[in-house]
Amino acid sequence: MFKTLCRKQLVYLLSSLFILTATMGLITPTAQAADTKLTFGTGGKGGYYFRVGDLLCKSFAQGTDGFKCRARTTDGPRENLPNLRSGKFDFVVARSDWAKSARGGSGFFKGKGADSSLRSLFSIHSEPLTVIARKGSGISLVNDLDGKRVKLGVSASRLVRQLPHQANWDTSAFNTFRPGDLSAQRKALCSGEIDAVARVVAYPSGWVQKTAQTCPIQLVELSGRQINSLVAGTDTLSKATIPANVYTGVTRSTMTFGYKAALLSSTNVSDNDVYAFVKFTFENLPQLGQQNPALRGLQPSEMIRDSMVVPLHPGAVRYYREQGWIK
Repeated sequence: MFKTLCRKQLVYLLSSLFILTATMGLITPTAQAADTKLTFGTGGKGGYYFRVGDLLCKSFAQGTDGFKCRARTTDGPRENLPNLRSGKFDFVVARSDWAKSARGGSGFFKGKGADSSLRSLFSIHSEPLTVIARKGSGISLVNDLDGKRVKLGVSASRLVRQLPHQANWDTSAFNTFRPGDLSAQRKALCSGEIDAVARVVAYPSGWVQKTAQTCPIQLVELSGRQINSLVAGTDTLSKATIPANVYTGVTRSTMTFGYKAALLSSTNVSDNDVYAFVKFTFENLPQLGQQNPALRGLQPSEMIRDSMVVPLHPGAVRYYREQGWIK
């Protein structure tokens, strides 16, 4: 009798241990499941694209469960958009005009064909056409560029030459310069060899600030009926205002226009992953803005509207509908 009881107790004990072990075995893989790894294509390490992408990526990974995110330095849209299309990147930063070219298979992407998988998340900071004139040059408004000696960055050259009224200007002293010639342009502006430099650049720009500290400058107001028509005629452009006191000696705000940087993804990235990223970003936008000026003062209504040149990702649409921002 005693032996029978002992044997039954032993069987019961072993059965309990087996069940417990099996149960632990079932829950262990879930508890130790690998985090979803996301890769973010940005830009050069010293630029806005990398700093913004790295901040968003790290903040998202630290503030949510189940995700890891790594920002990669790149050559910008030339590298970001093809790698997004191939699946190497999950998110990228690119300017609105580059996004439109990739979506339609034009410009740099002409030989690659249209990217039908490209999707928008939201826009971030402006990259406006910024015209820096030397004080005393007689240039304060857009029409004052007529007949002046103006050096144009490549992107600025494309915008300036689109101005509807430019056919009536004397542009014989307008010249395009390469990105590597920035120091030479500052020297030429401050010495009086040229009257103005036009660049497409986010603010605050280190180059503009250094120029303002080298010689007195003023920013040229780019507004009026002609510019309104230009902006209204394309979805890649939007109006922008460079605030007062961003640069030394520039004590008034300056109206202008230009592109916006946008965060992009692909239909190959899951709706849930995009939803989680978008939700975290918008819910923490004030704190993120304190850490980077490119994210400061952004308004959700503009972020989901301006420069959205490709369709929204379904994961982003889900969050925006929850907030009542879109139908």
